[in-house]
Amino acid sequence: MQIVEGIARALGFRTLPTTVLTVAVYAALLSAVIYTDDVPSVPPPKGQHGLNLTQAYADLHEITARPHPFLSHANDLVHSFIVGRVSSIAKEHPHVSVVDDLLSNTSWTSWGNSSFVVYNEATNVLVKIQGTEPDLPGVLFSAHYDSVSTASGTTDDGMGVATLIQLVQYFAENQPRRTAVFNINNGEEDGLNGAFVFMKHEWSNLTDSFLNLEGAAAGGRPLLFRGTSTPALRAFHVPHPYGNVLSSDAFARGFVRSGTDYTVYTGFGMEGLDFAFTKGRSKYHTKYDAIPYTLGQEGALWAMMESSQFSGMSLLNSDKTHGSGAPPVYFDLFGRWLVVMPMHYLYIANIFMLVVGPLVLIVLLVVEAAMARGAREAQNGHAPTDTWTAFTRLGWVKGTWLWAKFWAAAAVCLALQSLLMFLYLRFNPYIVYSRPSLVIVSSFTLAYLSFFFIIAPSSTQFPEKQKHVMLLQTYILTWLLLVLGTLAVNSGIGGVYFITIWNAAVWLACLVGFFETLVGSGDQPTPFFRRGHGGHVRYAPLPQREDRAGADSEAATESTPLITRSPQPPPAETGAIGWWIPQLLLAVGVPITLVTHISVLLVASLSQTLSDGSPASTVYRAIALLMFMTVLPVVPFTFKVHSLVANASIIIFIVIVVSAMTMFPFSMQEPLKVFYQQTVALGDVSAPLENITYGTSVLYGAESYFVRDLLSKIPTALSSTAELACGESSTTRVGLVGCMWKSELLPLPSPGDASGPTTPARWFSASATSLNSTSARFVFSGRRNTRGCRISLTQGRITRHLVHGSEGDMLPNGSPNATFTEVRLWSRDWDAPVTVDVEWEGTALAGQLTCSWAEYASGSVGVEGAGRIPAFEEVVTFLPTWAAVTKLADGLVDASYTFSL
Repeated sequence: MQIVEGIARALGFRTLPTTVLTVAVYAALLSAVIYTDDVPSVPPPKGQHGLNLTQAYADLHEITARPHPFLSHANDLVHSFIVGRVSSIAKEHPHVSVVDDLLSNTSWTSWGNSSFVVYNEATNVLVKIQGTEPDLPGVLFSAHYDSVSTASGTTDDGMGVATLIQLVQYFAENQPRRTAVFNINNGEEDGLNGAFVFMKHEWSNLTDSFLNLEGAAAGGRPLLFRGTSTPALRAFHVPHPYGNVLSSDAFARGFVRSGTDYTVYTGFGMEGLDFAFTKGRSKYHTKYDAIPYTLGQEGALWAMMESSQFSGMSLLNSDKTHGSGAPPVYFDLFGRWLVVMPMHYLYIANIFMLVVGPLVLIVLLVVEAAMARGAREAQNGHAPTDTWTAFTRLGWVKGTWLWAKFWAAAAVCLALQSLLMFLYLRFNPYIVYSRPSLVIVSSFTLAYLSFFFIIAPSSTQFPEKQKHVMLLQTYILTWLLLVLGTLAVNSGIGGVYFITIWNAAVWLACLVGFFETLVGSGDQPTPFFRRGHGGHVRYAPLPQREDRAGADSEAATESTPLITRSPQPPPAETGAIGWWIPQLLLAVGVPITLVTHISVLLVASLSQTLSDGSPASTVYRAIALLMFMTVLPVVPFTFKVHSLVANASIIIFIVIVVSAMTMFPFSMQEPLKVFYQQTVALGDVSAPLENITYGTSVLYGAESYFVRDLLSKIPTALSSTAELACGESSTTRVGLVGCMWKSELLPLPSPGDASGPTTPARWFSASATSLNSTSARFVFSGRRNTRGCRISLTQGRITRHLVHGSEGDMLPNGSPNATFTEVRLWSRDWDAPVTVDVEWEGTALAGQLTCSWAEYASGSVGVEGAGRIPAFEEVVTFLPTWAAVTKLADGLVDASYTFSL
């Protein structure tokens, strides 16, 4: 008997067991998600599935020895290294071919911005591994080898290139069914140029699917960023999957402002996957995108290699991973399992749960009421006369409150969350940039306290019934969310999958509650009310709080009745032993597993997009909503959780909020990213300046007061001739503001410019000549250390252009009938003249002829031919440690002539 009583106390719906299990569920699931969010351990060489991590890591060091943008001589060094590596592999395998594509060129219109047209001459390194069944459509593997001018590009995209070299080696030794084509391309950072020009090469016609490797941050586990269709997603059966359709939703709706070659390949009708690093975005495109600062280092590289190998094998050897299909819904669990389904499956499941779920619960409610009514009639001879009065001993007001307090608590929680986020946005909005954990914990504890102090005080009666009622109300809320989720799925948003699963889990927990009520606890049923003598309804004695001492009996007096009714002792807590445990695991464990995964992913991906101009309010709203949904599932059990949890939450909340409100939001580990560019005016093309004395520098950041603080450390920005002007809004990066100043530190485009390029001829020469009333010829010549120029119009619109020596046509999907205000020209060779004929509409044509420079000596040590950009190097030297600089545009320096025809 003592053993049975011990089990009953351990498993009964009591304060201690409920508190222990609730805390354990939250702690275990949160710890598991965070633990599995780290990069997987690197296996020994024998367990690397035929890949060679040591060699790949050595290749990565060669590729990322220095910044190597397209506009740099260091870019040529990386190009030569890659050609050498893949050529050495091809020599040993006759079914492997290598093409150093120095012939292809083409023009196209940007699909995202039709106001400009791009001309590019290819410098891609292409590899083809002939499949054993060459008639089958092949697979394209893609990564870009250029970096930005301000980073050596370890994750963007050195790891992708090192991985592709390993895949070339592996598939050369293990010939696949389908042909594999590798596009190790150049110029991605300047507009996805390498992917576009690849589509003119004949090998682009061999493939129908692709795997693109990218970097949008600084390491960690690479994420399955996007996928086009369910068949393509089936290829991502990898040992350590990491992916969520929410990232695709966020990218499609502009929350992440980056572009990858995925856009080009899908635009040409290919199906495939985008695999990218997304953590540590504060280091993205800065000097911290380097091997020593990479999150995970060798582990991150191995994670990309392993997942790319397994995905590639599936794409190359399985027919199920090819062909068009429905948009996918996908998410991983604990880095071990990947759930994939067509989006219309989710839609069907939603409709089913919206219709069938409520009907089943309604039927069970009717059955429960009928059985309770029958039991009372059998016991007392007839039905109760006043079931509504019997609803609760506390009467109408408190009976109504039993049902209303759930919604009141939810409303109060959301209101307090809004207030907390308003305070963060008002006093320290960028704390989420470097310390998102503080915001998350403060939001979580506030959400818990909001529910606890409304639900718990009035929940001392009928614990089983209150749990039952709260579960039903949670189900109603998730059903309403499911309605909205169904509309979202119908609009192509798959990230609401967790609502479907949450609704199903709460529905099952409600079913368990119904069975608990119908079966009863022990030998007797546990109806909500019971029949008294004489046909009158009498309430069951109220269970007392476990920690409440019994009231002392009143002493007898002369007015005490001779015959008294002995008070009934408070009964033990009702409910069959253990029924509440599966309810808690379903209603709490399932949703917080999904929401915690989403929280870790979104916060890591979005919190540092603030430096790119994304609104901070978006991130704070996301955190508030996620924490609300993390706490909401435990509400049916909150009144049984010990008050010590609430007391601890109060202390944690106060300490964290005070710290978060007063802490400086940036550090060396999480620096604020700012954007730099210098421009030089060379005068009119027909009458250039005789002497150039200064250039104009601009520094953009998320807030003007941050930029002012940074520039207070820059000597030339503080000089009397600087003419500092702040508050300028960026036209190329929405959401950023900054300062502009004159700098006498002029760029040195060539090593021979030791005395400084004081005349336009030392930069480049240009001419603009009318051919007739609606056509003109532009010539860029005498360029020094640049191969990127453009024609930008301030008056008129170009209807047609022709670059001399080019093939003269545009890629498919371009807009040959469109008009443009800009022509961007990317050459293969250094200092080679470029001649462009244009036709325009309008009475006149006016604008600028511009060339760009991106290579500077301190960032290109040991590179022959590198120039210098002293103004930029000054910013790099004197910038505080809590900030990091990146490029604003394609070139760190733009020099321009004006023209008018």
